[in-house]
Amino acid sequence: MKSSTDFLPALPKSFLLIGPPGSGKTTVSLQLPKPFILDCDDNLNGPVRFLQTNKRLNQDWFYDSPLFKADGTACPRELQFERAHELLLEAGNDPRIETIVISGLTTFAQMAMLQTLKLQGKKFGKAEDAKILDPQMTQPDWGAYASVLTKWLFWLKTANKRIVIECHMEIKEDELLKIDENVIALPGGLKYKLSGYFEEVWLLSVKTSGIGASLKQERTITTVPDARSGKLGLKSASQLGTSFPADKVSELQAIFSK
Repeated sequence: MKSSTDFLPALPKSFLLIGPPGSGKTTVSLQLPKPFILDCDDNLNGPVRFLQTNKRLNQDWFYDSPLFKADGTACPRELQFERAHELLLEAGNDPRIETIVISGLTTFAQMAMLQTLKLQGKKFGKAEDAKILDPQMTQPDWGAYASVLTKWLFWLKTANKRIVIECHMEIKEDELLKIDENVIALPGGLKYKLSGYFEEVWLLSVKTSGIGASLKQERTITTVPDARSGKLGLKSASQLGTSFPADKVSELQAIFSK
C-alpha cells in the first residue's frame, strides 16, 4: 500500500476532445508532443496544411490509417478493427512516440461494432454491397460492444503514453425536460460514461467572421459545461481555466516537453 506522502501530482495523460467537424480537434492533437495519429476518418490534410502554413508543425509526428493495409490497399471493413489494434500496438511500443491519438472515435466505434458482430459469429455485407444490411445489434450485442471499447481503452492506457481521443458531438432532446442537449456522438450508453475515463475533457468550437480575404476563424477550448453540455463531462484536472484559445496548446506542448 502506498502512502499519501508518495503521491506526486503529474501532468495529465488522458484527453477527450469533443467538437463538430472543423473545430480543431486534430489541429490540437498534432501540437501535443510527438504524436501518432490513428487516422480513422482519413482526414489529416486540412489540419496538417493549416499548421504547416502557419509554421506551427515543428516536431516529429507519425500517422497511419486502419482503412488501409500495410501495402496501401483498402482494408476490408471486417478487418479494420484488428488493423487499428495492430497499429496502436506498434505505436505503444515505439519509443519515439509520446502521444497516441485516435481520430476519430465515432468511426472507430463503428469498427468496434462490426468486430462485436464478427465475434458473435454474425455476418454482414461488404462496404460496396448496398443490398445487404448489417444485422441489428441485440441487447447482449450492445453489452459486448461496450466491453470491446472499454477493454481497448484500458489496454491503451497501459502503454504509458499520453492518450488523446477525438470525437464528434450530436444534439439530443432530453425526453423529460424537453430541451436539446449536447452529447458525445457514440452509439450506445457508453457516451454518458466515457468522460469519466479521462483527466482532461475539452469542448472545441469555432466562430467564423468576415468573408474572402477578411475571413477569420477563432477556435476556443472550453472545460466547464453550460446548460446544454452537462452530459459531456467537461473538466480539466490540470486546472487550465474554464475557456481559452485553442492556440494555447502550443504553450502546453512546451510544458509537456519539460
